[in-house]
Amino acid sequence: MRALWIVMIVLVAIRVHAASDISGAKDFPNLKRFPGSYIVQFKQEKGSDYRLILGGLQKIDGQLRPEKEQRLDGTLTRMTYRIPENHSAKESFRYLVEQLETQGADILFECFGRDCGSSNQWANNIFKYSRLYGVDSTQSYAVYKLGNQNIIIYAVRRGNKRVYLRLEVLEVEQIDLPTALGQGIAAEFKGQAEDFDQLVSFLAKNPDKVIWIVPQNGEPGTREEQLKRSAEQGRLIKQRLIEIGVTPELIRVYPLGGFVMNPQQAESVFIYSD
Repeated sequence: MRALWIVMIVLVAIRVHAASDISGAKDFPNLKRFPGSYIVQFKQEKGSDYRLILGGLQKIDGQLRPEKEQRLDGTLTRMTYRIPENHSAKESFRYLVEQLETQGADILFECFGRDCGSSNQWANNIFKYSRLYGVDSTQSYAVYKLGNQNIIIYAVRRGNKRVYLRLEVLEVEQIDLPTALGQGIAAEFKGQAEDFDQLVSFLAKNPDKVIWIVPQNGEPGTREEQLKRSAEQGRLIKQRLIEIGVTPELIRVYPLGGFVMNPQQAESVFIYSD
């Protein structure tokens, strides 16, 4: 009887150990893990030329590629959770998504099942972690933006019924408008009063500089309609700058229409100095 108890205690200890996080792993702040899950893969690094996938994987020119993607640099945290038995990939996926929605995160892209493409490609070519290779119809993928964080979630059930959830968070360094202009970097212009004040201040300190306003508009419509909308947006910004004292010759407008610089937004404005 005593021997039986010893065996049972050993088996429980093995099970508890197997269900614990790998050494050094931790949850990302403000995102709770699915109850009972544990981390089987974890890495933090400086993400250089990170591929932010914003479209399903489709065959393009004979090769499987994302419909849309963006290259970003920043601090990258990757982790993979093993989800407890009797819980689905979609259930664990929704658990994180609901937290992000509660925090006010903006969704950039999502897909489900076979609309995402091949799970084999996601596992081995995108995430480079073979345990994520599962049944195509069970996939869930989403990209959210919260402040300077791009949050990527992918969940899938494997053929052996095990469920895994991948969480990647890329934190992009934020550069204020004056710094970006001083370095000759294109900066997104939100059109707030503070942005106009910073532009006026920058030009006052740099009288030899010219400001380029580059509006984009990818909303539905013909190329001509998109170009017209972006040109009008640029005209209004230029008019506002002239009204607050900026010399007209220091402002140039170059509308892009539907040729977007930022695929995450249908409508936005970039500004840089020359």
